[in-house]
Amino acid sequence: MILTVFVVFFVLLIIGVPVAIAIGSAAMGAFWLDGTFPMAQVPHKMVNGVYSFPLVAVPLFILAGALAGETSIAGRLVRLATALVGHIRGGLGHVNVASSMFFGGVSGSAVADTAAVGSLMIPAMEKQGYSREDAGAITITSSTIGVLIPPSIPMVLYGVTVGSSVGALFLAGLVPGILVGLFLMVAVYVMAKRKGWPQAESRAPVTELWDAFKDAILPLLLPVFLLGAIVTGLTTATEAGVIGVVYALFLAGVVYREFTFRQLGTIVVEAAVNTAIPLFVVSTTSVVAWVVAIEQFPASLVDFFNGLDVAPWMILILINLFLVVIGMFVDLVPALILFAPILLPVAVAQGVDPIQFGAIMVVNLGVGLVTPPVGNCLYVGAAVAKVPVGRLVRASLPFLLLNFLTLLLVTFVPQISLFLPSLFY
Repeated sequence: MILTVFVVFFVLLIIGVPVAIAIGSAAMGAFWLDGTFPMAQVPHKMVNGVYSFPLVAVPLFILAGALAGETSIAGRLVRLATALVGHIRGGLGHVNVASSMFFGGVSGSAVADTAAVGSLMIPAMEKQGYSREDAGAITITSSTIGVLIPPSIPMVLYGVTVGSSVGALFLAGLVPGILVGLFLMVAVYVMAKRKGWPQAESRAPVTELWDAFKDAILPLLLPVFLLGAIVTGLTTATEAGVIGVVYALFLAGVVYREFTFRQLGTIVVEAAVNTAIPLFVVSTTSVVAWVVAIEQFPASLVDFFNGLDVAPWMILILINLFLVVIGMFVDLVPALILFAPILLPVAVAQGVDPIQFGAIMVVNLGVGLVTPPVGNCLYVGAAVAKVPVGRLVRASLPFLLLNFLTLLLVTFVPQISLFLPSLFY
């Protein structure tokens, strides 16, 4: 059954069948060829796969991010970032990265980050002498911070899939997200020196910095409230999602008064569509996960790697290389849900903590968001920057190397992802 699942899945993927349908069709093919289990098990397992209270956090965080994206929250965060780092060489490049770090804490989505920050920053960067390719490259590579800085939708899905604490996973992604941002800012500074990118004429005065901070403090408090409520045990991730939606509605509708009830309806419909996609993937993948479990494939995989008699670090390198390739052809959410239950036992057998492995998978598969042929952020960034995808890929390569550096650090320095969770869990 396992062989049938993977052969059918990859064949359908190659011919262009959507990932969720390819996964579900592979599972049905395995059921049909095996003949042991009735086909009625398929819809039963699909429904059970999404019948989960923690999964309610996913549409809530998506809705909160959509509400934030339709208001001036992104502009307020960009203004604060400009006041903080705009005076450094390559000023707007640093502003772009810092804005992604701030906005990632509000939206939890790399694609939303690319669209919201890119639409503001890329035209402004072009006016100051940046090429559209360079501006787009900085935008899409920094957008991967959005899946690491809490609240992170992939972390919620990983936690639900393997049964790990979502709060601990949120904390595990915080330091890697900051590391990605700092490494990218170093790269921007070096390239600014080489390419002559401009900087602000002077450091922002204290009054401007204070005004920008006051303007952005309410949006910045959103991730602080959510993370604080979860890690202190006051709420679950799902209940924190409710708080996030209410808070985003309060900011947009009461404090800033920036949209009407008609716009709210459009935002809710858009969020519902964006929710249906990952949850349909969850439902079809749950059937495959059941097949994997009854075939005891993870245990067989652990025995296989143990029989190789190689060092644990080599196995971790192999896992990362496998995930890099998978991330190029499968989107983050289905890849995470499909392979986390399979690869986690192998990683644990090598001494890796499940929380650390969650950070490894999200950092790794996050790179796939900006690599061809299926990188969602890559295509959104190319559309916003109005440049061909190939040129944007070439401009992104120096920055992607730093994402891989972060991946190596998270893989081989456990405390990067485990220090903060160890303080609370």
